[in-house]
Amino acid sequence: MAIFREVRTKVYCDICGEQIVAFLSADRSGGVSREWAAYFARQEGCTTGKKIICKSCRISRRIEKCSLQKKIGVAGRDGNGACMGFSKEFDDEPIEQCKRCIACTSFDWEEEKQRLSIEGRKRKRGRE
Repeated sequence: MAIFREVRTKVYCDICGEQIVAFLSADRSGGVSREWAAYFARQEGCTTGKKIICKSCRISRRIEKCSLQKKIGVAGRDGNGACMGFSKEFDDEPIEQCKRCIACTSFDWEEEKQRLSIEGRKRKRGRE
């Protein structure tokens, strides 16, 4: 009688219940650790801590808590539900505060993904 081991690691959003990443290991490696699963979830735009929050829930929560929207009014949204941001009077470009916000359409998720990656951390410290 042979013993077969299969390890499944699934990461779900604690707010909406959406599955973020999943790993299946049917070999002797033993699967993916919690730390690696958290790393891959952060690469997808999630937060990992006491609660795991997916990218879409992060964006909706950020829009609700936006201090600019409380002061000025509601900003427009695009088709994906992301905030269009506030701009200066005669300029279509969002202001700097909006550009840095994760809920804004002009936020660069690829740059954030690179910054959070292992290679990005090494480059930041000056190692190549």
